[in-house]
Amino acid sequence: MKELRFSNRRILSTDRGLTLIEVAVALLILSIVIIPLMESFITALITSGGGERQTVFTNQARGTLYRIAAQDFADLNGNQGNPVDLAVLFGSTTVPKPAEAAKEDFVYRGKTYTPTVAISDAGGGTGGLLELSVTVAEINLKTLKADY
Repeated sequence: MKELRFSNRRILSTDRGLTLIEVAVALLILSIVIIPLMESFITALITSGGGERQTVFTNQARGTLYRIAAQDFADLNGNQGNPVDLAVLFGSTTVPKPAEAAKEDFVYRGKTYTPTVAISDAGGGTGGLLELSVTVAEINLKTLKADY
């Protein structure tokens, strides 16, 4: 059996480091891998931001719709229109009307939004059924309220 021996020769000076071509090839391979990863992260950030906006606006519209649906049918019937004046609709004897209506305003990313409320007769002119609609930016929620 042959014995493997290492010589004590010094390594040639050309074998000490990486050449410029090797560095360039390594950077090219890294850029091929990193660029698609960065694009996918950007897409994910944009998508999640849109989802956040839709969630916030939907929840705000839902809260306003619940608050309107809790009002007395006669008050809603007397305030039909598109848009409805929230100060009149949420009028209170203890709190000034504008302050009560201002509770529906909200700020999202530095911009103030106010829901638009519409109340219309959904009973075909016979009364007894109202359609309540709340719109916040691109979100529109509707429900019906009956006089029972």
